[in-house]
Amino acid sequence: MSTPRSTSSDHLGSQVIDESGPGTVLRDFETLLEFVGLEGVRSTGKYHLLPLNRLFELDERLTHPLRPRLQRPKQQSFPHINGLYLMLRATQLGVAQGGGKKTGKLLLEPAVLKCWRSLNATERYFTLLEAWLRHASWEMVGGRDRGWMRGLSLQARELWQGVPAKGLWVKGDGPTSYLLSSVESFCTLALLELFGLFAVQREEPTSGESWRVTAIEHTAFGDELLTLAFEEIQRELFGEAADFPAFGAWQPRFQQYFPEWRSNLELPEPEFRDGDYFFKVSLGDVWRRIAISAKSDLEEFAQSIIRAFEFDGDHLYRFDLRHRDGSRLAVDHPHAEDAAEIYADEFSIGFLPLAEHETMEFLYDYGENWRFAVKLEKVDPPSDTINEPTIVESHGAPPPEYDFER
Repeated sequence: MSTPRSTSSDHLGSQVIDESGPGTVLRDFETLLEFVGLEGVRSTGKYHLLPLNRLFELDERLTHPLRPRLQRPKQQSFPHINGLYLMLRATQLGVAQGGGKKTGKLLLEPAVLKCWRSLNATERYFTLLEAWLRHASWEMVGGRDRGWMRGLSLQARELWQGVPAKGLWVKGDGPTSYLLSSVESFCTLALLELFGLFAVQREEPTSGESWRVTAIEHTAFGDELLTLAFEEIQRELFGEAADFPAFGAWQPRFQQYFPEWRSNLELPEPEFRDGDYFFKVSLGDVWRRIAISAKSDLEEFAQSIIRAFEFDGDHLYRFDLRHRDGSRLAVDHPHAEDAAEIYADEFSIGFLPLAEHETMEFLYDYGENWRFAVKLEKVDPPSDTINEPTIVESHGAPPPEYDFER
């Protein structure tokens, strides 16, 4: 793998990691944690992004405020905030609850936060680095992933290798370059700056501008660290790594340079939540309320939906929902030909990462493309009355399944 310049790891061994550097990532990430707070903040949209009306407030709290000159900014208009948010979700320090304008909320996960507080600065720095390059997904912020390691590693490597060793200078109002042609690329540059891997010069934005980049330069520390990091990523991709821990995968490689890296962020195992689950399954204005036991699996649930809408059940299906970190989780029909992340008959209802009032999608028949909204309304204590999926309420007649029946 080529690198922008030769590396010897001399700067890794001499680099001290603390709240003052490299970069501002530890200070700014702490600012984001304080912003969300123990009470949480109201989230925006189905991806549970940060509240739009408080983005300028959060920007001012960062070490180097961006102060974009935009009338209707979105989270992506603040590349540094967008990058910090990705790491908040990828570490599972930030978790979503509810949905929509009324119940959507972003909260800090107490167990993960307690573990985070026990880590030293070096351990936090590398936790965030792995969160970005190993775990984060553009899907967490409503984008699309491409390439290896969910796209973020690929984008980081392309930008790192694309900037010449002598740096990249931007003149006047001209385009920054083909390297910065998307929301994702600006977010990647912001993360490279936050971690002290690139030095970025800027000017005050003019009207209609967000981040006015004037120059991008490599740092010796950044080149040495990224060389090793991308080697580790490549080992994982080709199955050469011994295992795939959530955090700490790179510890054996980097610990010789950073002996302070002793502990890692530990994520809680998914918990089985027992009870009777009540879902509202909607197809346009037609809906069915279905009760099902936590011990049932998604295959049983899928068949109950198909029967409830009087479809014949001869086609494949998929449940689309989100992990606790906000990344996409697809649960496929047991007979799906392509290798699936997980199959419906292997996934119990009680392990669904859904809070009450949250929604997932049930896609049935990839040709006809029937898309059902499946909202978890409540979870009651387990009872002996819900032994199999049960329709407890119906509204409207189901549509004909096929075109020739309409």
